[in-house]
Amino acid sequence: MDSHDHDSDSTEPASLHLTAELRARETPSGIRGVVHTVAYLVGTSLSLGSPSVADIIVVRTATGNEVLRSSAGDLIEADNLLQQIQLDLETMTVSEFLAEWGHIS
Repeated sequence: MDSHDHDSDSTEPASLHLTAELRARETPSGIRGVVHTVAYLVGTSLSLGSPSVADIIVVRTATGNEVLRSSAGDLIEADNLLQQIQLDLETMTVSEFLAEWGHIS
């Protein structure tokens, strides 16, 4: 039985098996960098939102394998998303968490 089978049947909090973190996205260079910067400035100034500054990543603590990766949005959205995921990791089992948030196969 592998650790995935064990922790998905467990009643323990997902936080014992999974961890979440924000990883900054690399800023594009060249013309893509200019477009990214302009989109960020326009979106921010018009309150339209801005390109994502980070990805939220959930990994299995035992293996380091990613189970979830998603765009985290701007700084405020990223912080709110990380807090919600951390709360869910504390209050849900692994199976419940993966059913709620989805996962990478």
